[in-house]
Amino acid sequence: MEIFLSILATLLCMPWPAMVMMSPMMIAAPGFATKKSSILLAMVFFIYPAFVFILLYIIGFSFYGLDPLWWAAAFLLAGSLVSFLYKLPLQLYNLFRGISNYDYFMHKDCVYLNGEQIRGADAKTFTHYNNRGYYSKDQNHVYYSTRKIKDADAATFGPLTNDSTNSYWHDKQHAYFTWKRITGADGASFEYAGHQYAYDKNHVFYHDQLLSNADRKTFTPLADFIGKDAQHVFVSSHQVTNVMKPAEFEVVWINEELFGRDKQQIYALRYTMPHPLLPFPGADPETFEVVGNSYAKDKKHVYYYSYHIKEIRVLKDANPETFTLYYDHIRNTDSSDGERYYKAGLLHIE
Repeated sequence: MEIFLSILATLLCMPWPAMVMMSPMMIAAPGFATKKSSILLAMVFFIYPAFVFILLYIIGFSFYGLDPLWWAAAFLLAGSLVSFLYKLPLQLYNLFRGISNYDYFMHKDCVYLNGEQIRGADAKTFTHYNNRGYYSKDQNHVYYSTRKIKDADAATFGPLTNDSTNSYWHDKQHAYFTWKRITGADGASFEYAGHQYAYDKNHVFYHDQLLSNADRKTFTPLADFIGKDAQHVFVSSHQVTNVMKPAEFEVVWINEELFGRDKQQIYALRYTMPHPLLPFPGADPETFEVVGNSYAKDKKHVYYYSYHIKEIRVLKDANPETFTLYYDHIRNTDSSDGERYYKAGLLHIE
């Protein structure tokens, strides 16, 4: 009988680990934190194996020869920790006090965000930005989420633009990106340059990073994550060193793909360090065209430039005049020039 009950207890507890792993979906379900019954049910579920072992102890049986109370205590502790990590006790307490667990909420001169009190916030003068970046303020302080931002000026604080996708903020002294203060930025002259870049009267910034070598007077954003000044090209905050003539550099759309180009070279945009721009070896910018499926060609060469490889491949002996995408199911190749067949830029050997 003892072995049977031990096996039964094991079977009853088997769903617990998998369901705990899936619990984020339950916790994040719309309306979950608005119902006491849902929160209570989740809290009970997280500790239910403890009840199995307590019952086993009450009826006088061990668990495979071990004291079931130890197992009950272990599951009670583990389940309680999960509940506290999800802040379920706090959410339940909030509902009993009439406090919403969602968004900003005012209650008895206190301000809450997602059920957590913003300490020190003045409810009478409190305002927020419809959850845009989770910034808010009252007459005295600025807050990010529930944390007070030291030295921020509430009177002049606000978003840098009206675009809700823009994460830059500033006041009369400082500038911010998401929740970080941008070191060295002058808030009073801070403005959005475009394409994820911003600048003040002296410097250029990408998110919260200073572009130390960028010339503020000649800097121009070109596309998302790409900008240049008279002497440098930047991808995000990284200064690119392999552009031959930065003053001539531009970004171009070719067959709905973005590339870099100057008069000497065509560049694949990788965005990854340390080489976010990769030049196509020996490519002719005037005749360069995209074939598709990470293939390109000019009047002399055919190239394969997939993001999955570190370098751009030049397809040896491939004829650019006849090269095209062509799937050959027998050879399992994806392109051909009529004489040779290629798969992912590699020559197929018969």
